[in-house]
Amino acid sequence: MSTTQTITILVLLLVAGLALFINQQDYVPGQSAVSDDGRDAFVEDMSLQIMDDRGQPLYRMTAGQMIHNAATGLLELDRPLVYITRPDGSEWHISAERGEAAADGTQVWLPGAVEIRRLADSRQGALQITASDVLVKPDEKLAETSRDALVSTDSSRVEAVVLKADFRNKRLELDSRVRGTINGPG
Repeated sequence: MSTTQTITILVLLLVAGLALFINQQDYVPGQSAVSDDGRDAFVEDMSLQIMDDRGQPLYRMTAGQMIHNAATGLLELDRPLVYITRPDGSEWHISAERGEAAADGTQVWLPGAVEIRRLADSRQGALQITASDVLVKPDEKLAETSRDALVSTDSSRVEAVVLKADFRNKRLELDSRVRGTINGPG
């Protein structure tokens, strides 16, 4: 297990423990800490920052609510937002209405409508990807879907089926039924 994964697990356990402590109720004999549906921790306005071995930020994730489900080992997320920052400082935001994350933070599943945005900066303009059913691997700086995706900027619009966004290497792979328009000089 890598140091990053170990740190992620420790942070998540700390958040879950803190949530249990804050929401602590009077002890009732015979009552287990895990509810009938497996949910054992709840946090509102969750914010989690994951660091690499050198203490540099890998990614950050927030959610309106986070519920840990001991039965599945997953974190259930309401309005998750994953922030991925590249070494050059450019930032990507990945958001959805709901999602699930592995307890170690290595994978985040975002079902339904997902929006991926690169913020504009002095080097490049804004870019938006609209997709659905996206798997995010934040520590690898990857997002992918086998569904329809729309990539748009101020001067282009490209549709495709199957998208892989490699934020680390500044690469978008569009695999099937790619079509679009690019408006520019020339």
